[in-house]
Amino acid sequence: MNVQENIETEKATLEGVQESNEPGDENSSENYVVINENSENASPTRAEINIEIKDEDTEKNESNFDVIIIGAGLSGLYSAYYLIQKCKDLRILVIEGKDRLGGRTQTAEIVCSQNGQKSMWDLGGQWVTDTQKNITSLLKTLNLETYPQYIEGKKILETNSKIVDYNSSIPSVSILSLIDLQMGSMKISSNAKKISTINPFENLALASRLDSGNLDEFLLSKSFSSKSRSLLDPAIRTIYGAEACQINALFGLMYIKSGGGSLESLALSDQGCAQEKKVKGGTQQISEKLAQIITNNKRNKILLNTALIEIRQDKEKVTVVGKNSSGLISFECLKVISSIPINQYVHISFDPELPLYKRHVFEFCQMGNLIKFIATYSKPFWREKGFSGEAVSDGSVLWSNNEDADFPKSGPIACVFDGTNEQGHAALVGFIGAKMAIEWTDQKEELRRQEVIEALVRYFGQEARDYLDFVEKIWAKEKYSGGCPTCNLSSSGVMQNYCRAVREPFMNVHFCGTESATVWQGYMDGAIQSGERAANEVLYVLSKEDRNIDYDYENTYYFHYEMQKNEKK
Repeated sequence: MNVQENIETEKATLEGVQESNEPGDENSSENYVVINENSENASPTRAEINIEIKDEDTEKNESNFDVIIIGAGLSGLYSAYYLIQKCKDLRILVIEGKDRLGGRTQTAEIVCSQNGQKSMWDLGGQWVTDTQKNITSLLKTLNLETYPQYIEGKKILETNSKIVDYNSSIPSVSILSLIDLQMGSMKISSNAKKISTINPFENLALASRLDSGNLDEFLLSKSFSSKSRSLLDPAIRTIYGAEACQINALFGLMYIKSGGGSLESLALSDQGCAQEKKVKGGTQQISEKLAQIITNNKRNKILLNTALIEIRQDKEKVTVVGKNSSGLISFECLKVISSIPINQYVHISFDPELPLYKRHVFEFCQMGNLIKFIATYSKPFWREKGFSGEAVSDGSVLWSNNEDADFPKSGPIACVFDGTNEQGHAALVGFIGAKMAIEWTDQKEELRRQEVIEALVRYFGQEARDYLDFVEKIWAKEKYSGGCPTCNLSSSGVMQNYCRAVREPFMNVHFCGTESATVWQGYMDGAIQSGERAANEVLYVLSKEDRNIDYDYENTYYFHYEMQKNEKK
């Protein structure tokens, strides 16, 4: 295959990038750079992996690659990794607007002892389960180990301003509420199982009915009582980062189908459920290890602090225009894989313009809102009291006595988990989600922290006041993400084109990202799956010139589209 072999090596070198090390240096694999380390987007954590460059090295900024990947999160980096495993001759550039790798995963050092010692915790995505085959396989390949989420002991439920504890997966409620909850959950699962994550409109009657309404309307139609909803709403706020009334019903059920087919598989910490295990050392190192493998070959580059501005393409090539601290910088390639969150496409210029069906879907996608907090302690005192550290709240209790009209009328917390890490350093980790996240984001940090700590005191006792450190991550303020954990389709009547919009290539631009996954959409597992699909699409096209390139055609949008056409015949 001719992969731009006519380009001279000197010209093919990425202008404006200083090699991280001379050949032979022990860190020569760290071939990714920061252009503006002191930018407003700079992160104080894990900065030791970054290499700063000098301004005089950026005089020329034109360069040529075979494939350019937009986004250095899990999906983008895995697509690059997969490409070089299948075709080592490809020359790959990854560009990322942030000053770090990892996308919606971020691992931070937090104080964990009285003497100021620090340990690692995840501020973003952190949990995996053995039923997530893609991420599980990758962790094994990268020699990363997992450990179980602690679940032993009593759990806390705070609803309607009352607190109860329970030992089972389902809280102690009245027999009528329990029946209502179980029947409603069964109806969710039975409807979700009828939906195809590849083509949701395969069951046309069901899909059309669901697409016409929101998830809240669907849940109300399943006879959830007010007590049942007080249990269900915190789970939805954490899973989607949105209220049920903000989520297209068909999208919401497709999301559940992709993650095991039941709300329980997304909400619980039991075996096979989404919160089953954590990664030793944190999940951001997945991206860091992938980056090291990608840049072991100096033909490949990863460029941080370079925001995507424009994509121009014709039949022969694609021109990618980015912006860094020195100004505009452009590159040319044969293929682009874009892994950015789909809510970010409204900020990108395309020439030719994206098709209307894509733009229409992207404009109606709303990123979820989550604030994640971590409070560290000298010991897991809640365990000594017989608690698991898990709590669920409907926000019905507000500690602050503030009569200001703009002050939140609900408590912030949706759920809490035991966050003690693999080194035994104690912590409680929790989430403020959906409308609570929006309301509390605008409050002073001190007030948010105080309200959270008072909630932990209600759940687990006075010892919760004696925290060592308290760190929070407001994902809505994270540039180039704009929220967490996933983008939700927020309008009715738009799902008809959703899967096509997030997966179908546009000329020489291919799309991936966890929102485009068919399994565990919105999770790290989905990010890996979608990255592999987009990489296979690129390999399939390039293989027309080189029959020696290996690819999995059945793991491409082209194959999915072909199957859908055959089904219609």
